[in-house]
Amino acid sequence: MNKFKLNYLTDTVKRFVFWNTLIFLAILIFFNVFLFILISYVLNENIDIRLKHEIERVISTIDVTDSLVVVKNFSELNEIDFQEVTETPYFLQIYSPDGKVLLSSRNLQFYKDIPIETSVESDDFSFKNLKAEDDKLRVSYLEIKNEAGKTSAIIQLSTFKKQFESITDKLIQFNLFSIPATILIVVLASLFLAKKSFSPINKIISIADKISAGSLNERIEFKARSEDELGRLRDTLNNLFERLETHIDQLSRFTDHASHQLMNPLTAVKTELEYILKRERTESEYKETLNTLLKQSDNMINIVKTLLIISKKEKGSESSKQIFNLTNLIVDKIQPEFSGYNIRYSLKEEVYIKGDSEKFTIALLNVIDNAVKYSENQPVTVELSINNDWGMLSVTDLGIGIPDQEKKKVFERFYRTEQSERLGIKGYGLGLSLVHAIVDEAGGRILISDNTPKGTIVTIKIPYINLT
Repeated sequence: MNKFKLNYLTDTVKRFVFWNTLIFLAILIFFNVFLFILISYVLNENIDIRLKHEIERVISTIDVTDSLVVVKNFSELNEIDFQEVTETPYFLQIYSPDGKVLLSSRNLQFYKDIPIETSVESDDFSFKNLKAEDDKLRVSYLEIKNEAGKTSAIIQLSTFKKQFESITDKLIQFNLFSIPATILIVVLASLFLAKKSFSPINKIISIADKISAGSLNERIEFKARSEDELGRLRDTLNNLFERLETHIDQLSRFTDHASHQLMNPLTAVKTELEYILKRERTESEYKETLNTLLKQSDNMINIVKTLLIISKKEKGSESSKQIFNLTNLIVDKIQPEFSGYNIRYSLKEEVYIKGDSEKFTIALLNVIDNAVKYSENQPVTVELSINNDWGMLSVTDLGIGIPDQEKKKVFERFYRTEQSERLGIKGYGLGLSLVHAIVDEAGGRILISDNTPKGTIVTIKIPYINLT
């Protein structure tokens, strides 16, 4: 295993930091915009209340007739905010609808001209923002009506918005200093969080990296609940390693068994060839050798063909859509193959199933051949029936039987029972593995049970197709 230095600033960490910073910056900008709008609203509302209050007080001290303003009480207009340009002055102008100024506060002579508005389209107080050179003003208007309901004059009252500008300037200055510092803090915090968040994952990766094909029995040990993301990652990887270990073990055993089983006929072929080539032989001896070679070649072809069928099944090849008559298949293809054996048949007519008829023929030949081989010339019964939606094919023998602990193992490739090995019964250990693959591909099941008082019952359940 190649060792490498872990680069902490990986692309994933960089993306994590980038998005954290970007999202936080967007939230910060949104908050500042919201704060700016809120401050603007509150300050304008506060100024508007002051302007409205002052206009009401001014109205109480004057009388307005057509093109004439009479001041009844100068106490209000003599206040310093009307006389001078203070921090919070009031600039008053009362003018006729045609724009003629009827009355103005004294402090306007020390200040710039403030444009007047003759088209005030409101019966109540109206407010707007104006700019007089470099100063921002908040202005309020109110129309004064005569008894006939006609506008006789318009009151305009203005004041500075310096308080608003001061607050916004301070807010901008604060952001100019705080945002870079905040971004730096967020970046550092994101790096810290990334380190803390990815540390368990890096630990799992480090443990997983130590597990190789030669040490697949090792597992990731990491404390985390199964429903937690890290716990699920741990369990998923452990399950993956377990499956890999199982498949590699099966592949290793398959390679050993396949090599062994193919070696026997290959050795026999080599022996025959060496024997026949030692000297000149008669024609009958050559024929005998060729027959031996043909038989061993058939054995190798059968082994390879069986392995190919099993391999295709494990790779998930599509099952055949063919519907065939299982009863006729047994009568036409199976019975002739075992015509010389003591086999009893009990077949229900017109049993249709879906699958590959050629593969199913191979499966039945293997099951019945096993029954004949292990029954020691005792009768074998082949029964075909229908049970609900299932076609039921059972092959019953009176042979040596299969121990309970080996009933599942016989479906493994190249597995042979201890009794068959001890009795010297020839075989490759592929028959039932092949049968299981074919039946499973057709959507069926295969079961092995004991026959009483002795022997074995192999039952194949296959989905029944009702064509009536």
